[in-house]
Amino acid sequence: MRLDLPAVAAALTTVPALPDGDPSALAAAVRAQADRQAIHDLCALYARAVDDHDIDALVAMFTDDGVFERRGVAAVGADAVRAAYVASFDTYRTMLHTPHPGVVLLHGDGTASGWSHGHAELATRSSLVLAAYRYEDDYRHVDGRWRFARRSITFTYAVPADRFATDVLGTDRIRWPRTPPEPADHPETAPTWDTYHP
Repeated sequence: MRLDLPAVAAALTTVPALPDGDPSALAAAVRAQADRQAIHDLCALYARAVDDHDIDALVAMFTDDGVFERRGVAAVGADAVRAAYVASFDTYRTMLHTPHPGVVLLHGDGTASGWSHGHAELATRSSLVLAAYRYEDDYRHVDGRWRFARRSITFTYAVPADRFATDVLGTDRIRWPRTPPEPADHPETAPTWDTYHP
């Protein structure tokens, strides 16, 4: 999913006047803010669940048909989502994810989409990887709560901590332990990357 940044920025930074004398419109505006806060909380709680290896809490944050996608490889449904996270937990014994603020777009039909980014420190038994990631999300309101319908992660870099100063400089910034280097997912792939020159 490509983020239409100008359109999203215009939509999310324009504050309409609060409805005057229309209780139902005011209630809808309050509900929209509550929905956005619930989704922001979901994303923060997700990071805590991953770091604590709380697999049950994590799987419950997805819809029953939810999708977790890592660099184009999708796990679909609760069992597959569970297996994908268990594999990650078995590889990275200590994890610290630091999510940064994101944006949420409500679609008015019990669904929403969003985008966020963050940093992570991921320790195996013998190495430490530093990573910067982005999430592209779809959310669905199910049984009174917001859940991930789809959560897709890509990376700006993922490099060994002891080689950070050199490995982060090129385009092959995906350097997981015991795998060959790969090109980073962004920002070079952004359609605007080379367009700022006159």
